[in-house]
Amino acid sequence: MLSRNLKVTLIEEDIVWGDKQANLAQLQRHLQNMADDTDLVVLPEQFSTGFMTSDRNQALALAERNTGDTMHLLHQLAAQYRVAICGSFLASTAAQLYNRAFFIEPNGEETFYDKKHLFAFGGEDKVYNAGRRQAPIVRFRGFNIKLVVCYDLRFPVFCRNVKNNYDILIVVANWPRSREYAWRQLLIARALENECYVIGANRCGTDPQGVDYGEGSSIVVDFKGKVIGQRMTSPIITTELNPAQLVQFREKFPAWRDADEFSL
Repeated sequence: MLSRNLKVTLIEEDIVWGDKQANLAQLQRHLQNMADDTDLVVLPEQFSTGFMTSDRNQALALAERNTGDTMHLLHQLAAQYRVAICGSFLASTAAQLYNRAFFIEPNGEETFYDKKHLFAFGGEDKVYNAGRRQAPIVRFRGFNIKLVVCYDLRFPVFCRNVKNNYDILIVVANWPRSREYAWRQLLIARALENECYVIGANRCGTDPQGVDYGEGSSIVVDFKGKVIGQRMTSPIITTELNPAQLVQFREKFPAWRDADEFSL
């Protein structure tokens, strides 16, 4: 049963290319400036390295296991600030590379998901292995939360909410300015068709390959498709998700009851 509001903070980082220490230090500075009663912090895709797709050897050198320094620090920060932290990082398992999403809870619980839809247009499939399972749904502070990564957003069946299994869809991304219109429209579409909140956390800045990510594309969308959170001046974006309003809307307009049955 959904109960109290969930306060969510998105951090729209200008990721320092290939420099984990700089990015982790930047994260710690941002956390010091977020609202004290934040419940959930959402970071961009590959927040600690940048979206590495041009050089597999460089990616291998930066990759970590789930028990590496990056996850260790995130566990410490989640416990210290009593928040959940999610995003994705450059992960290695048995000499294979994955674009791995994470959801770290303040009590130490952790959930991982390897990005299933690799962005072949950008060479991601040449560097990483694709995940083989469906995106997970995490239960946190009364909300069911589904976590996907960037290009996954373009596949509505993969993101589909079945019988209101989840209340929030989180999309962590490195989505370029050149396709920002599509990013925004897809986030809104996923919110409308799934009758849920959608959180889209994107990076900003320009990477060494010349890809421009702009600024201000990270948004929070409600179940009616309305943007209820976005960047103003600070890279720290905070908004609250109201469970009572979500439940009321689903009862008033229960389109989910008429959805087609399917299996992946």
